[in-house]
Amino acid sequence: MWTQGVTAAELTLIIDDVGYRQTDKGVLALPAATTLSVLPHTPWGRQLAVAGWRRGHEIMLHLPMLADGGNALGPSALVGGMSPWEMRLTIKRALADIPFVRGVNNHMGSTLTRQRPLMDRVMGELSQHHLYFVDSLTTPDSVAFDAAREQGIPALRRHVFLDNETEEVDLEKQFSQAITIARKHGQAVLIGHPYPETLAFLEQALPTLASQGVSLVPASALLSDKQRAQLRPMAPPTAFLHRLPEPNSVKTL
Repeated sequence: MWTQGVTAAELTLIIDDVGYRQTDKGVLALPAATTLSVLPHTPWGRQLAVAGWRRGHEIMLHLPMLADGGNALGPSALVGGMSPWEMRLTIKRALADIPFVRGVNNHMGSTLTRQRPLMDRVMGELSQHHLYFVDSLTTPDSVAFDAAREQGIPALRRHVFLDNETEEVDLEKQFSQAITIARKHGQAVLIGHPYPETLAFLEQALPTLASQGVSLVPASALLSDKQRAQLRPMAPPTAFLHRLPEPNSVKTL
């Protein structure tokens, strides 16, 4: 249990893979401090990004990258054989598809994120957009974080995956591990997915954070003041409401 006198810790919860399934709308019921990482060019990605942003969620681009084992990557994937021009265009198209993006993390990418020349190329493009980067660390050999930092991009690393297994006992174990890291080091990054089991678990688990001395914060809140100053400014939702579709036009969400 949290005891008085221990410095409060911060936990960032990123929900990856948002956009493929209509049931992903369940992420909208999570606390606004939850960060949503949305896949580009997916059936529900753009609408869920808008709906999440309206509710105060920080929006990230979940950028597909080449994985071990030949996993299907979907649209806007970065692969090893791309020319610099193809890579730049792919990143720009992905960013254009998902509105209100403040940061990027890799979707899969265990092959690409090992390759420093390719990561330097990716980060060189991302550095032009004034975003932060979170290395999902889908491989312990990833060099993505180091490449981002060298390009001057504010960067974070994932500490815990919540739901590689979705039994409640496994979710509880991973959630507790993230809390332990946050309390020991002051902050932690936890990544989960919009699985029904995960969302049901989080509905019960997230309200317990305050009693354990942990605050749920968007990913950008873990950056230093200097790093946040590098990000492109984001106006509050009310500044854009007149430009966005009325809620009944996205009623399928």
